Amino acid sequence: MKRVSVTAASAALFLLVGSGQVIADAHEEESDVQFIPVELWACNFEDGKGPDDLDAVNAKWNAWMDEKGVTDYFAALMYPNFHNDIGFDVAWIGGWTNGNAMGARIDMMWEDDETNAEYNAVLDCPSHSLFASVEMRDPGDSGEDDGNFVLSFADCSIAEGKTMDDVSAANGAWNAYADEHGFVGGVWYFWPVWGAPQDADYDFKLVGSAASYTAVGNNFQLMADGHWRKSQEIWEDVLECDSDRIYTTKMVRDLPDDDN
Repeated sequence: MKRVSVTAASAALFLLVGSGQVIADAHEEESDVQFIPVELWACNFEDGKGPDDLDAVNAKWNAWMDEKGVTDYFAALMYPNFHNDIGFDVAWIGGWTNGNAMGARIDMMWEDDETNAEYNAVLDCPSHSLFASVEMRDPGDSGEDDGNFVLSFADCSIAEGKTMDDVSAANGAWNAYADEHGFVGGVWYFWPVWGAPQDADYDFKLVGSAASYTAVGNNFQLMADGHWRKSQEIWEDVLECDSDRIYTTKMVRDLPDDDN
């Protein structure tokens, strides 16, 4: 896989924002890092099927999940927007609150033969992968709640001679700078666990969120106005990433509000 350093060009992409402490060293006995299991399905529509058919099945699935009292699974649909020969029509991203919930809900899904058959009639999903997700930057409260948002994905590796300590330091520095200058959006690292391609050539997927394309454009303009220089200063020689893929994302099932 051809890679480019996260310098002036690639760091100008709107969702490369950092955080404070990311992942504790392996030798540390205690850590505040929370790994959340996240699944990704890459799918193509069957002949004659499309988003409306998928939405209809999702409505039935949501009703079934409500009947079962499920409150520990999040799901959304990702439609490619900016990409190059990505190879699928739509992706399903789902996350559980923890590993115990993951195992229980996977077992539970096998019970619903009818809905599974309806999904299979709409989608062909040859790829299913699991990742351990770490939140790198809180997406915050955007004030928008129409069920649509934007996600970006880039495959990243730690540069030769660098460690997670270096990544953590860069994350902390950029996070403080981004907060000060008005960048918005969340960031997660997705570490591959199961189902990654055998020739995968990256350490983790850098996943960014924005509440809307308006937010995307605002972040882009901040970079274009000169903040890319600070990004280059902080990230140069720390990470190597390929080009971001941008997805228009539609909520399917949300987790309950913590205040409820």
